[in-house]
Amino acid sequence: MALWLFPPTAWGRSDLWPDSSASVGVCVLDVHTGAVVASCDDTRYFTPASTQKLVTTATSLLCRGADYRFTTTVSYRGEIAQRGRLQGDIIVRGGGDPSLASQYGGMPADSFLRATVESIRAAGIRAISGRIIVDDGVVYPEPVVSKWLWEDVGNYYAAGCYGVNYADNRFVATYTTGAPDTRPQLRSVIPHIPGLRVHDYLTTNRSGIDSAYIYGAPYDYTRRVYGSLPAHKEQFSIKGDMPDPPHYIAALLTDTLRRIGVKVAGAPTTVRLLCEAGEAVPEGGERLLYTHHSSPLVSLIAHTLAHSDNLYAEALLRDVALTVDTVATLAGGVGQMLTMWREAGFPLDGATLYDGSGLSPLNRITPLMMARLLAHIARTPGLSETFIHTLPHPGEGTLRRFMAHSPLAPALWLKSGSMTAVQCYAGYFTPADRLYAVVVMVNHFTTPRAEVRDAIAQLLNRLLPRC
Repeated sequence: MALWLFPPTAWGRSDLWPDSSASVGVCVLDVHTGAVVASCDDTRYFTPASTQKLVTTATSLLCRGADYRFTTTVSYRGEIAQRGRLQGDIIVRGGGDPSLASQYGGMPADSFLRATVESIRAAGIRAISGRIIVDDGVVYPEPVVSKWLWEDVGNYYAAGCYGVNYADNRFVATYTTGAPDTRPQLRSVIPHIPGLRVHDYLTTNRSGIDSAYIYGAPYDYTRRVYGSLPAHKEQFSIKGDMPDPPHYIAALLTDTLRRIGVKVAGAPTTVRLLCEAGEAVPEGGERLLYTHHSSPLVSLIAHTLAHSDNLYAEALLRDVALTVDTVATLAGGVGQMLTMWREAGFPLDGATLYDGSGLSPLNRITPLMMARLLAHIARTPGLSETFIHTLPHPGEGTLRRFMAHSPLAPALWLKSGSMTAVQCYAGYFTPADRLYAVVVMVNHFTTPRAEVRDAIAQLLNRLLPRC
């Protein structure tokens, strides 16, 4: 049964929709038949915010399969002479894994470092005449997206994406705050990042709200912090992004080896730094010491969608580029994603996609496009339940305050997306033996976000039982 909703202008005059200035797009599509059973402005272009992660993760799953794992290798170049002296370098070669040493990667955060050190010792290496070189060249050195907002770049949620990512590419700065309108005191930065300079212009407030923003560019070791923190806090932490994660792991490994008695003569470096300095990058003659495998792709996707992890989404998009090229670029990832969906019969012609995470406010896609993509992967043998079950139910993850007590919650699998004047939800509704793709996009609202969320919840509670 087709159920065509009233246009947004009619909603603005009703008790259901609180904001007549908002643009509202809805598409509910029967996955099995492909028929649209409910819609409103479903061919209008909307900013999807983080619901764009559904397009990225679906593309990644179709390209790589649920069991795919990222790899990071550790090798040495040169000869091991008497008394275990390596006449050469240790090479850490990245594969773009976003979960390396991540607290969300499904394995102990120190597992890669421990295994790397043990492999070096097991090879009988007791001293290194060269240096630790991290090869980050698998991803082009364009860590952040030019279409992101400057107020986001430098903060943990807009961390850059590199050929070697490490510990979620973030640091934690902890402050002690006093009375309102006084200056907080910086107590610690963890982990310690050699050369990092944090200049803060913070004050304290009476509201109890964290309004601090960290500003800084990739590869620049200066971070400036503006805004205010809640007053009278013994410890209050904010998170920023690492300036250069590949160099951080090179320095960390160098320091760790020296502390356990393995001498490393040279300074840590990366392939990017060698190239920028005009130095020759050593090639050939490598002998493998250790290969690190990430958790399966499906578990990385589940984390990406449940916690809206922008770094993971950006890494997955760049990995899509690696299915057709040897060096991943942002443009290559987007281009291959568009090509793949066009070849699958679901072109995104007219959509504007600048990233994998949805962090850019300039992204545009229609609810109908999103619903058709969701329906396609839900019909793909071997991937249907796998992908659907990576999404959280209401009450979980980023949906913890959305429809948590609705009787529909057990049958809903949704991804949320929000930014200034944007609130979206997309995913699946699975009543009994039916399966629907569900997309709701609201842009340009001026009412409080809580009211918009409540209005969307009311809409879904009234609409979905009638499908």
